[in-house]
Amino acid sequence: MKKRIKITETQLERLKTSINEANAHSNIVKQMKEDLDKNYQPIEKFMREGGEYYEKPMIKIMADEEVITPKALFEYLKYKYKMNDEFTKQVIRDWVDGKISDDYRLSKNISLS
Repeated sequence: MKKRIKITETQLERLKTSINEANAHSNIVKQMKEDLDKNYQPIEKFMREGGEYYEKPMIKIMADEEVITPKALFEYLKYKYKMNDEFTKQVIRDWVDGKISDDYRLSKNISLS
């Protein structure tokens, strides 16, 4: 037996907006993750500062094995995808930590704009 739910036009519009935003959100996360997986690899590198060695997270470019900072990767992705700073940073954080889910959701809910 099927049941029907009555909703107002305003509720319908809000629901459509929410579904479209969620779809756009997961699509851009998917696109960015696939780009990161194909072209970059997160690594730990020992860096010398003040006579001491510290382990720092770095990013290796797969094409030429150059090592860059997460900040350099952030600047490039910000330019390439034109997303807001917090969203781009969260995608990078979750990608490095392996926290992007199979349905391309981030560990922290951040809007696209």
